[in-house]
Amino acid sequence: MAPAPERVRLGEWRRLFARLPTPQRESLPGRYRGEFVGPAWLRLGSPVLLAVLGMRGWWGKDFAAGAHGGVNLVRRRDGLRPSVPLLLRQGVSRADGRVGLQVEYPREAGFQWRPFVDELRWLDGHTLLALTHLELPGLRRLTLPFLLHREPVARAR
Repeated sequence: MAPAPERVRLGEWRRLFARLPTPQRESLPGRYRGEFVGPAWLRLGSPVLLAVLGMRGWWGKDFAAGAHGGVNLVRRRDGLRPSVPLLLRQGVSRADGRVGLQVEYPREAGFQWRPFVDELRWLDGHTLLALTHLELPGLRRLTLPFLLHREPVARAR
């Protein structure tokens, strides 16, 4: 039986990430619900940090068809709303040096999002393990995990 995500140490997430397959662009389009994992300070502090940076109520990500971009989603009283835009690019992982897909933020996302990079790997067929790092001196090696769970596609009636 796998340990609960909140019991897994940060270094263990990084080691797991290094063993996982990198996603192909074509496999990503869809809506993903985010889940904060890791120690309590990270699970409880992440929503606060996102709110301070302008993304209160972060729910997850929606990767567009064609998988070159997408948007972060936030929860509001009337449902999910698009928030901060994102770009998908190929890049070298800070965690293990492998080339893979990374979420980066365009200029129109705002200066506060420009340093953030989310590296993506498939945990299983419907869940991505993401490691976030900041492209800032002294912080590039600090990687913080979260999960993205693919939501089922609503069928037309």
